Amino acid sequence: MFAIKAFIALSSIAATNVVFALGPPAIVLGTSGNFVVLAKTGIATVPNSVITGDIGVSPISATAITGFSLTRDPSGTFATSTQVVGRVFAADLTTPTPSNLGNAVLAMQAAFTDGNTRRTNAVINVGAG
Repeated sequence: MFAIKAFIALSSIAATNVVFALGPPAIVLGTSGNFVVLAKTGIATVPNSVITGDIGVSPISATAITGFSLTRDPSGTFATSTQVVGRVFAADLTTPTPSNLGNAVLAMQAAFTDGNTRRTNAVINVGAG
């Protein structure tokens, strides 16, 4: 019985300390959110870098991903690299990768447009001269 009363007491304390932040709604990333790096022109790296998550390029081929020493998976739908803790995707890999990347790039462009067209009332450098 004590445990139930303690839980109720703690629950009511937690419920009274909720703060809702004001601000614009989050930008919807869609399928582009599945990638930590997604590019239309290429991705380059130097040795000893590590990327955690999936990376991809579209509409270009895997040759635009440089410095990674890619190894194509037997399925042909992705590649791997010792510098990527995740998968590497390019538009010239096996189906459904090109379609998935095309959709992700469209989602990336829509997210960019959404963020770029939002108006803000933020004031920067108030009183700076």
